[in-house]
Amino acid sequence: MDTIKFPWSEYSQGAITNSLVRTVYLSNENEAKLPGLIHPPANSSDQTRAELDYLLSLQNSRTKEQIDRAQYIANIGSWFNILNPADPDYNENKKQLFYIADTIGSWYNYQNFPATTQLLLNCIQDIRVTEFRLKWNFKRPRPYQLEPKLQPLTQIKSPSFVSGHTLWAYTEAYIFSEIIPEKRESFIQRADEVRWSRELLGIHYPSDNEASRIVGWYLLKYWYNNPLFVKDLNKAKQEWAEKKSLYQK
Repeated sequence: MDTIKFPWSEYSQGAITNSLVRTVYLSNENEAKLPGLIHPPANSSDQTRAELDYLLSLQNSRTKEQIDRAQYIANIGSWFNILNPADPDYNENKKQLFYIADTIGSWYNYQNFPATTQLLLNCIQDIRVTEFRLKWNFKRPRPYQLEPKLQPLTQIKSPSFVSGHTLWAYTEAYIFSEIIPEKRESFIQRADEVRWSRELLGIHYPSDNEASRIVGWYLLKYWYNNPLFVKDLNKAKQEWAEKKSLYQK
């Protein structure tokens, strides 16, 4: 059982291509440390069995309302390579950069906060590259590839470890917490909901999500070693300080 890996035949071209892109803030030296910080439990381990049983329990108890919410969240997530303004997804992609912070208000968006938007786009590039390189490194099978009783609500054409949705959600929660520290709790709550949605859909083990939370924290830590990140983050902080009073009521 421990020889089972995510099958090569199911890899999407996008998953492969995104693993080949350069990072913006993350150095090669720090990136090389990431795989050693996390590791999925063995397929045959008691932990994996317990996680599969937990996913089966979610499958047996999930409500239509929960399913609708999880499927909505499944369509959230920004990408660094949607750069053409003529692309029909261009505006929505930028809008979704602020999903984790949407409790601030609809005015906190890419149009009103361009410096923050550029910071987030650069971070998203690092997050996506990190996601797919770690997936490639570990090649963990999806839960439904180990447990035939699982009926996932969608199937994903990349390995399970780590969760990309959970990685961007927590990492963005950490970034927004640096800009608006007094709202950290609400950002983390939104990231927690993204994490939950991946488990409810039957496509990620809890250990995938925990690894993503850890990697996101280390990404922020490592980014602070890069003067460009510090400069861009300070611009975002200054932008918030200068503009928040214009929109807050």
